[in-house]
Amino acid sequence: MKHILKSILLFSTGLLLLACGDEANFLDSVAPSAGARVKFYNLAPDVTGVDIYVNDQKFSGVNTVPPATSLPLSYTNSFPSLDYARVTPGTAKVKIVAPASTTASSDATLATTDLTTQADTYTSVFFYGNAPTYSSLVLTDNLTAADPTKAYVRFINLVSGADASATYDLAINGVVVATGIAPLKGVATFTSIPAIAYNTTAVPVQLRTAGTTTVVGAATTLQPYAGRFYTFIARGNVGGTGARAVGITASTNR
Repeated sequence: MKHILKSILLFSTGLLLLACGDEANFLDSVAPSAGARVKFYNLAPDVTGVDIYVNDQKFSGVNTVPPATSLPLSYTNSFPSLDYARVTPGTAKVKIVAPASTTASSDATLATTDLTTQADTYTSVFFYGNAPTYSSLVLTDNLTAADPTKAYVRFINLVSGADASATYDLAINGVVVATGIAPLKGVATFTSIPAIAYNTTAVPVQLRTAGTTTVVGAATTLQPYAGRFYTFIARGNVGGTGARAVGITASTNR
C-alpha cells in the first residue's frame, strides 16, 4: 500500500511540473487561435437590445445552451462580454437587428457594415446613434504591450443627441489620460498608464467635461493590471435621464 501511495505522489508531482513548465504567462494562454477575433458593442441609447448577424447568420448569443433562447445584446454591453469571438478571416456583412417583440411584429435592420478581418487580429465594432439614424464604428485593436509593466487604455466618445458636440476628458486616478475628445472621436490606439499590484484597491475613473474637473455621470473604478488593455466609452444622450443619461462604459479587451 505504501508503494502504491508513493507511486501516485510521484506521478502527481510529475504532472504538476509538466503543467507549470519553465514559466507561466497568463497572456500567452489567451493568445488567439486560428481565425480573427471580434467584439461587438451596443451603444445606441434608444435601443433596448439588438441581435448581431454575420453573413446572415445570427452571431450574438451563440454560447446560449439549448433549449434556452439567446437574449438580445442590451445597451452598454458587449458580445462576448469577456474576450473576443472568433470569425473566419476575410470580408463579412454585419447586420445590427432589433428583434421582433411585443411592440414590433418583425425584425428590423438598424445598421449594416462590411467587416474585413485578418487572421490573429482583434477588431471591435461599436453600434451607436438614435432613431432613425444608426451607425457603426469599426476599430482594429492592437493588443501588443510595448511595456509589459504598464496597463493600457483608450477612450472613445459615442455620445448621441441633438446637441452632442460636447467634448470630454478621461481621468484615471486623478490624471487626465485623454483630453478634448469630440463625438465619434477618440484614442483608437491604447495609451499606457501605471499598473497596480493584484488585489490592491481599484483606482477611480471619471468622465469629465473637457478642460474642467466637473464629473459627468457616475464615476467608476478600475484595477489596471500590467499587460492588460481597457476601453472606456462615453455614451448616452445629451440631456438624457436614467439609463440614457451621458455616462461611461468600461470594457476589458485583454
